[in-house]
Amino acid sequence: MPLNRYQALRRYIHFVDNNDLDSDRYFKRRPFLNEIRNKFLGIDEEHKFSIDEMMVSYEDTRAANRRQYIKNKPRKWGIKIFIRAGVTGMIYDFLIYGGEDTFRGYSFSDYENNLGLGVKVVLALCQTIHQKPCSVVYFDNFFSSLELMQVLRHEYGIFSLGTIRNNRLRGCPLASDPVLKKQGRGYFSQKVTTDGKIVICKWYDNKCVTIASTYTDAYPVGKIKRFCKSEAGKMDVTCPQMIKDYNQHMGGVDLADMLVALYRTELRTHRWYLAIFSQMLDICINNSWLLYRRDLDVKSKPMPLKEFRKSVAISLLTKNPKRGRPSRTSNKNHYKSNYSTN
Repeated sequence: MPLNRYQALRRYIHFVDNNDLDSDRYFKRRPFLNEIRNKFLGIDEEHKFSIDEMMVSYEDTRAANRRQYIKNKPRKWGIKIFIRAGVTGMIYDFLIYGGEDTFRGYSFSDYENNLGLGVKVVLALCQTIHQKPCSVVYFDNFFSSLELMQVLRHEYGIFSLGTIRNNRLRGCPLASDPVLKKQGRGYFSQKVTTDGKIVICKWYDNKCVTIASTYTDAYPVGKIKRFCKSEAGKMDVTCPQMIKDYNQHMGGVDLADMLVALYRTELRTHRWYLAIFSQMLDICINNSWLLYRRDLDVKSKPMPLKEFRKSVAISLLTKNPKRGRPSRTSNKNHYKSNYSTN
C-alpha cells in the first residue's frame, strides 16, 4: 500500500457521526467498543478469572482527563481499561475508565454504590460471567475489600481471593508486622470471620502481605524457593495455600498485556481514540490466537503468535481484489468493449 493511501485511510477513520453529539465521553468509540465487547462475551469461558487494569499508551494532552497516570506501569500515561481475563490470557470482558461515564449502562444497588470505584468495577465485570456459581475471581488490593467479597459470595455465588490493604480489615486481630518479622521468613497469622465465610491471612516473605479469600485458607502449607543473601543461594520458605493460588491465577491480565506488547500496532496520531482502536485490534488478534490454540488438536504444534498475525494479514489481503491503478492493457480492453457495445 502506498504511504499516501495509508495516510488518507487513517485520516478518514471515523466510527460515529460527529453531528450526533452525546454526553458520553467515549461516544466517538462506543459503537466499536460495544461490538468488540459483545464478541468477547460470546466466548466459552473458564471458571477462574483475574481482574486488573490495562493501560492504552497515550501521552498527548488532547485526551484531557481521560488520560491517567500509573507509576508502576511500563507506559505510565494512557487511557485505563479494566479487564476480566482467564488464566490463559483470554480477555472476556472489559470496562473503559471514563469518570462518571465509567458505569454507563450498569445498575447497582444503593449499598453497592457506596462501596467505591474498585468494588463497582469488579461487580460490573462479574455481572457478565456465564456461570456465576462456584466461579472464582482474583484481584489485587486496589479492588478488594471484605464488603466486596461478601457481596460476591451472597449475591452472585462467586468465590474470590485477593490481597487487601490493612485499613480495610475492619479490626481483624492479625499479628503485627514486627511480630512476624521477629519469628522469621515464612511465618503467617490467620483469622476466620465468625460466620466462617472469609479467611484473612498475613504472611511474611520479604515484607508482610495480607490476603483474604472466601473459598480457601492457609492450609495445606507448602514450600517455595526464595533467594537468601546470607546463604548466597535459594532456600525453602513456608508458603500458605492462599498465596500459591493467588500467584498461580492472578497473572491473566498481565499475560494479555504482554501479548499486546510483543507486536503492538502503533498508530502515531493526535486523535486519542485511534490509540484505543489499535489496542483493540491487538486484543482481538491475541484472543483469536488463544482460541486457535484452544481448539487445536493436541498432537499438532501450534503456530507462534507472530506467524498467526502474518497469516491474518495475508488472508485479509487475498480476500479482496488487488487495488491500484489499472494497467494500460486493461484500459484498452475496457475502451474496446465500450466501443463495440455502442
